Amino acid sequence: MNFEYTTIITEVFCFVISLYCLLKDTNLIWRCMSLFLLITCITEITGWIIKGHHHPNQWIYNIYLIFEAGFNSLMFGNLLQKYIRATLPVLIGSCLILLCYVIEVFSHGFFIFNDITATVMSVIFVFYSFLYYYLLIRDDRYIDLKHDESFWWVAGTLFFYFGSTACNLFYVYLKDVLVNQHNITYIIFAALSVLLYGCWSYSFICRKWLTTLKT
Repeated sequence: MNFEYTTIITEVFCFVISLYCLLKDTNLIWRCMSLFLLITCITEITGWIIKGHHHPNQWIYNIYLIFEAGFNSLMFGNLLQKYIRATLPVLIGSCLILLCYVIEVFSHGFFIFNDITATVMSVIFVFYSFLYYYLLIRDDRYIDLKHDESFWWVAGTLFFYFGSTACNLFYVYLKDVLVNQHNITYIIFAALSVLLYGCWSYSFICRKWLTTLKT
């Protein structure tokens, strides 16, 4: 099984769902998720093509890191704003990610992947996710979690970035573990991608359903 195909197919599926569910959404940040997923699909397919021609493709993922950090930070700011003044913590997190990015680029150049930046970004997004759930638990209002788009968007994000952070931290122990001639981290990241885009797709459906009910 080619796990790269699995990831790309899942991303394209999520992008199509976002177009159907979010294209006319009243919230600009939710609508922007379609643009972010389009950038994600283009990046993944381009990276796969470049790799297929035996050329280094890490530079394209360095470009994608900027969009990944930007769009996800905007969404977390949008979701946390329901409970707290989220501008300052999200701005601090974004500045920290940007600082790591600039330091890594000056340290080893643009054509080596900024893995420290990716790890710092993942930790920050995990923190935002836990903060959101903490605020959600403290909320006295009744929320039907089965149909709550914010809950499922954060759930997918938490699964992905918590899992990827764990893989990065324990990579030295996992790099030699093979399953069906594939490194186990390769399989884990594919599974995490399916979880991420599966939860996001369901959150978009919930968003469309709630919007339809309101109208």
